[in-house]
Amino acid sequence: MAAGNPWDPASAPNAAGLLLDHFVASGMVTQEMLNISKKSASCFVNFSRLQQITNIQAEIYQTNLEIELLRLEKDTADVVHPSFLALFTIAKTWKQSKRPSTDE
Repeated sequence: MAAGNPWDPASAPNAAGLLLDHFVASGMVTQEMLNISKKSASCFVNFSRLQQITNIQAEIYQTNLEIELLRLEKDTADVVHPSFLALFTIAKTWKQSKRPSTDE
């Protein structure tokens, strides 16, 4: 059975939570003291922001690569498509010239 996250108040009570509840009930600590200690340190807030910025930059980079790939596909489609049609037309003309004529 997996243990609950001690920092997640929505998870089921665990040993750390029960111990803290006992300390609050006995008066050793107050809920205010626990709330103050629960606040994130500024270094962790900055780390979290840097992580978010890095993730967003990675998404932007990935999107730019996808856009560049779509542009390349569009540019090459304009070149390849007429060439394919020209080859198809030549092959069709060649096959028609090999057939015996029925007009004779």
